[in-house]
Amino acid sequence: MPGGFGPLPLAENQPRHGRTTGTSRILGPRWAHFPTLTIGLLGVQILWSVEMSYASPYLLSLGLTKSNMAIVFLAGPVSGFVIAPLIGVLTDNSTSRWGRRRPYMLGGCLVCAASMLLFGYTREFASIFTGRDNHTNDVVTVWLAILSIYLVDFSVNVVQSVDRALLVDTLPTAMQASGNAWAARMLGVGGIFGFFVGNLDLPSFLPFLGSSELQVLSVIVSVLLLAGHFTTAAMVNEKVLVRSIEQSRPSLRAELNRLFSSIAWLGWFPILFYTTMYISDIYARSPSTSGTAEEIAAEGTRLGARALFFSAILALATNVLLPLFTRSTAAKTRGHVRIDSSDVPGHATVPLGFDVPAALKFPLSTLWAWSHLLFGACMLGTFYVSSVEGAIFLIALTGIPWAVTQWAPFSLLGEAILSSSAKASTAMALGLDDEADPLLVEDPQLDLLEMKTEGGVDADAAARRSLSGQAGVILVRASSAVIPWHSYHLQGIHNIFIVIPQFLVTILCAVVFAIFESGMPDAADRDAVTRGGRPNSVVYVFRLGALWSFVAFLICRRLARELGLGR
Repeated sequence: MPGGFGPLPLAENQPRHGRTTGTSRILGPRWAHFPTLTIGLLGVQILWSVEMSYASPYLLSLGLTKSNMAIVFLAGPVSGFVIAPLIGVLTDNSTSRWGRRRPYMLGGCLVCAASMLLFGYTREFASIFTGRDNHTNDVVTVWLAILSIYLVDFSVNVVQSVDRALLVDTLPTAMQASGNAWAARMLGVGGIFGFFVGNLDLPSFLPFLGSSELQVLSVIVSVLLLAGHFTTAAMVNEKVLVRSIEQSRPSLRAELNRLFSSIAWLGWFPILFYTTMYISDIYARSPSTSGTAEEIAAEGTRLGARALFFSAILALATNVLLPLFTRSTAAKTRGHVRIDSSDVPGHATVPLGFDVPAALKFPLSTLWAWSHLLFGACMLGTFYVSSVEGAIFLIALTGIPWAVTQWAPFSLLGEAILSSSAKASTAMALGLDDEADPLLVEDPQLDLLEMKTEGGVDADAAARRSLSGQAGVILVRASSAVIPWHSYHLQGIHNIFIVIPQFLVTILCAVVFAIFESGMPDAADRDAVTRGGRPNSVVYVFRLGALWSFVAFLICRRLARELGLGR
């Protein structure tokens, strides 16, 4: 999942422009707009939950060492570094009549679902070519498992990045924070569902789907991923790009340094993929633990999934409640563009019966900074925790900063991307462009997510709305449409500064595991673990993550002060 960055001041530069036709709108009742737009992320997070819980134990069970397994997890950083920016260029320039984002979203989903099924049934697929119960089958199974992880990571990075770009394209600036809050809630619900079902004995409930937990989960994940994204594709209408006008690229050199707040991902990446190993190692060392190596490994995996389940619950609660205590930056950057947030569907989504006082509302960038500090404190807690219960508590507590990480950077980035369009719109609406006469539209039933245009040319980025009573008035110039052309391109830059730390921490994990591990998976010989005194190597990576989080906290605090939002 993408992490930290500094908002890009796009309004200070001339953006690329493009001409579009059609309207950007979400079908269905207003209360369902945000859920419809973000439901695809539910399936994405369920998939991530399964991979986070089962990928590392499954690879270890196939005979890989921890150091080799860490190298396999380079799939995530590689996909983010190469595939996401490439798809970004393709989607930003797509003139498909189905829109710029949806064709790639659905194509990525199909590849992702097929890859997930391959991951769940690797031995069965290998048996088609090699037969069962032989060395060749074991080797092919390992390589198919590695291939499936790479395919899953590559395709899911495409899907979730396009999901985010579609959100930015569809919602106006004032609704970016609310839209991303809903996205974070979908991720929270998906995490809870994924980790909860990971605690169940699914083969006994659904034996027709497979004989192992991973097989059943792979089928469930594939169905939910496809269902959610086909729903979004059917219910969301995109603007169609007709032609583009190349203008000067925005200069980002001064802003790239801000993206280094993503150094926090040096701490997050191990939590996402090695939590199950961390809990399993502690469980295996517990004096009260008994049973065969396979039983211990299975129970350790379930305990790890349980810890992540509790973390997901806390993350969802945070995503629901924290937006009520957040002050958006959009209000300070919209200039003449005024939008009444009370008319935004899904805004302030929790009816508490009272308004949160302004004194209790904090800038999103400040909350983001403090979340890094809390995460670092949790990682330092590993010095004092030696029981399974204590480890589960620490992992669960990371749900709070994880919720902010899923929400804050994307809200800030979305507002920044659209701020340039908002300023361009105001200039056009005030008559600074003489190419066309303005069209005054008054419609009491105007939907905030649909801007009406003349001649089929979308002009939602060239519109100014003021609310008076229940009537909406829009001043539109229909000569050209200014769109957030490079929204995916800039999110690709953001993504690069996430995966760079992931590259570094993956190499670091491989080195640490190679130093502390004897080359034998923990589940293979419990006595060697307990009597041989081999340390829990994962905990050292966690503790280093505390250092990176504290550095990210300092960077984000400085960013908040630069924006004039710090407290």
